[in-house]
Amino acid sequence: MLIALGGVSHETNTFAPRSTTLDDFVQPGPFPGLLEGEAILEHFRGTKTIVGGVIDVADELEFELAPLIWTFATPSGTVDHEAYEWLKRQLVTALEAAGWVDGLLLDLHGAMVTTECEDAEGDLLAAVRYVFGRGVPCVTTLDLHANVTAAMVKHADVLVGFDSYPHVDMHERGVEAARILASLLNEGWKATAALCQLPLITAPPKQCTLFDPMQGIIAKARELEQRDGVVNVTVAGGFPFADIWEAGTSVVVTTRDNDSLARELSEELGQFIWERRDAFAPELLSVESAVSEAMATDGLIILADTADNPGGGGACDGTAILAELIKQNAQSAVVAVIADPEAVRQCAEAGVGATVSLRVGGRTDDQHGAPVEVTGTVVNLTDGSFITEGPMGTGVKQSMGRAAVVRIGGVELVLTERRIQARDTALLRSVGIAPEACKIIVLKSSVHFRAAFGPIASRLIEVDGPGCHSPNLFKYRYEKLRRPLYPLQPEATWDDRKLAYSL
Repeated sequence: MLIALGGVSHETNTFAPRSTTLDDFVQPGPFPGLLEGEAILEHFRGTKTIVGGVIDVADELEFELAPLIWTFATPSGTVDHEAYEWLKRQLVTALEAAGWVDGLLLDLHGAMVTTECEDAEGDLLAAVRYVFGRGVPCVTTLDLHANVTAAMVKHADVLVGFDSYPHVDMHERGVEAARILASLLNEGWKATAALCQLPLITAPPKQCTLFDPMQGIIAKARELEQRDGVVNVTVAGGFPFADIWEAGTSVVVTTRDNDSLARELSEELGQFIWERRDAFAPELLSVESAVSEAMATDGLIILADTADNPGGGGACDGTAILAELIKQNAQSAVVAVIADPEAVRQCAEAGVGATVSLRVGGRTDDQHGAPVEVTGTVVNLTDGSFITEGPMGTGVKQSMGRAAVVRIGGVELVLTERRIQARDTALLRSVGIAPEACKIIVLKSSVHFRAAFGPIASRLIEVDGPGCHSPNLFKYRYEKLRRPLYPLQPEATWDDRKLAYSL
């Protein structure tokens, strides 16, 4: 049995001013860039990732993998359409070169938007279908933040979404997807799917599956998945920073040749979520209040700079919390990270131990705070490489470009050349900072940090700072989003849901 394996992924924040180019996909950064052929298997083997899970099942069931291409660009602004078209051609060309395959497994995200296409994943799946028609089954993995569209359901046999946020189940979902595909091929059943797009849009913090409402919602999904004839139940919280028609929360239920069951369960779970819609409202503290509370509270306090999260398109050079820490004379505090290549260069030229005066952050746009003038001591310089140690993406090699640590009074500032979400304690350890010894740690992350930092923290505070990834969805001027959607339009009702089914 020969299974083609590939992926072209991006989480597109259409409110981020910086566009996403081909270089963002091809050149190595925090992610490995464009991988082709056997390099995919070499990079992911032994890692807790989607592809790592697929490889493990292939080894266990002794089927052969035909690796195509794989790439994931750091979340950012709208993707240049020509770049997407080039990547699509590379994937299709590699697929055609593989010859006849028995099945196809794609590792996608579900929230890519180009300058000409609102639903890149749906378009990509359609291109794959054009090559093989319906004769070759296709199983696709999706991020929990996918904006699942009717086209995705139409062109994929089975969609398998993440169950956890933080995404600590990537390996399990890769295993699940590979096993479903093997079952499709060996047992010959027909996949039937139903999509329920709720009249609801939610922000990342309350999409976290470590507590309600999402914890209970995922538990309900797993309960439904145990019913006879059900293949998979996926809950997609959606990515609200993509201003497209089909953005929002959705449910996909896939069954073994049972349309009516898929439709029934998708609506049942959809209504279960709808009844809990008010529980998705974010709970945020102002920058000033968050810093004050952190200083007054015992133990290690994490301040989540969710609005400047580069994992969702943030510039990663926001300065509001840094400025407030300095203003309030915070001690034993760390800010991780501010992406500022020029500041890193200045620190590298000065050397460890030198006193430097820097103008840091605020270089990308006017959404994330103004540059801050600081004077401090360079306490460390590294190449910015580390290997993820926490439960999310364990074993994955990461690179933030060159990194510098500058001590400004009681604050240690981690400066990097690249935007990177500070979601793993290994990032801090790689630059000589022991997180357990800190009083306050500022992380440019929304939820992923909870997997590694949660167990060592006394309290986690979500901060209402400036940026293009703010959980306050009323800050955004949506132009393409379908309406009505709750809570943007409080008049939305359950009858405003949209339904779609596999063909």
